[in-house]
Amino acid sequence: MKGGSDRPAQPRTAGAPVAGPRRDGEPAPVRTHVPGVVRPDEGAHVPPGVSAALHTIGLANRGENRPLVVRRAERVLAVDEWRADPRCVWPAVLSLLHAGDTASAGAHCARLVRDPLWTGSARHRETLALLRARLGMLSGDADRAARLLRAVLASGRPETPGLLAAAWLIEALVRTGDLDGAHRVLLEHGLAGPLDAGHPDGADVLAARGALHLAAGRFRHGIDDHLACGRLLASRDVANPAVIAWRSRGALGAVAARRYDLALALGTDELIAARRWGSARGIGTALHAVAVSRRDETSPALLEEAVDLLDLAGSRGELTQALYDLGTMQAERRDVAGGRSRLAAAGAVARTCRNAFWAHRADSALRMSGPDGAPLTRQEARIAQLARAGYSNRRIAESLSLTVRTVEFHLSGVYRKLSISGRRELLVALGQF
Repeated sequence: MKGGSDRPAQPRTAGAPVAGPRRDGEPAPVRTHVPGVVRPDEGAHVPPGVSAALHTIGLANRGENRPLVVRRAERVLAVDEWRADPRCVWPAVLSLLHAGDTASAGAHCARLVRDPLWTGSARHRETLALLRARLGMLSGDADRAARLLRAVLASGRPETPGLLAAAWLIEALVRTGDLDGAHRVLLEHGLAGPLDAGHPDGADVLAARGALHLAAGRFRHGIDDHLACGRLLASRDVANPAVIAWRSRGALGAVAARRYDLALALGTDELIAARRWGSARGIGTALHAVAVSRRDETSPALLEEAVDLLDLAGSRGELTQALYDLGTMQAERRDVAGGRSRLAAAGAVARTCRNAFWAHRADSALRMSGPDGAPLTRQEARIAQLARAGYSNRRIAESLSLTVRTVEFHLSGVYRKLSISGRRELLVALGQF
């Protein structure tokens, strides 16, 4: 759909809307992937407004023509009758979020909050709460997103997209560092085992579960879940990393597992797709993954660009992580002043997001980067990473051909240097991945 008219379904105002013509290359409404929505049967009647909204998110899923997607989403939301229907609003606002237009999505949500229809109906309220939660996540306010999602799940209504709300809640809790809470949600909703491949929210569940695995140091399981998420999205014609950035998340896990070739392949593929889509958030996220995967002389410059793009996009969660990685990378390369500046910035952004996990992590790294900070030796770092991944002292000793007493001695030094009391705190002190 290059060039030509971008006519959406019409009219723009209330009345009897008629869907615009479907053109070559547009996805059929019943084939479009929309989280939280079970696809209607082939041949089922789809109202014009719903059809227009589904066509819009179909283009977004494929990562094609971002300006056109934004225009179509705005026009769907400009029709009074369609704006009253959650089936139209849900995919239209999600399309804006995929496009990185959080300002417009936020303005639409704020307007709906003031609409008596949207505050008086349980279905409308829950749809709006889910959209506001997603907006909070993308803007870096995972704590607020978690509160909204808990309220949705507490409603217990059968119509509530419970698996989607649970998946997004797991992701929010992981981002705030509440891994125990995230694990409880995973178990409460039966998401720890095999998933129904046909469920509309399977990709979101796999992405959230993968994030939890990576945060807990279970790198192989985390990578596997993200790769499965990617396969499921591909089967639904979703190529846009703005829908779920499974490649860059998998790449960060692969770096932690020292699978650098896989990490670089995933990050590079996502960067190509993100540049084709053109959102600052997507490009910045992919650049971050590529930079930490390369670990060469080009990495600091790539991370600098990632930081600038994520700051421009207002993606404070991803910005915090990119600032942290840039700061630690600069400190490792003897640029202590630059590293400390970036780590301090990471902590400041985390505090504005009320994210205690990342604020503590940045502050710990900042203390270690000071003139009095004693860096971990190579042996201490290897032992600490294995302990963080859940290895027992005996297993660490066997893996590194050391005695258990030597492992205990080095771990004591690690705890002292990191100012922590035990291996549980290694998850924070050594980082999420």
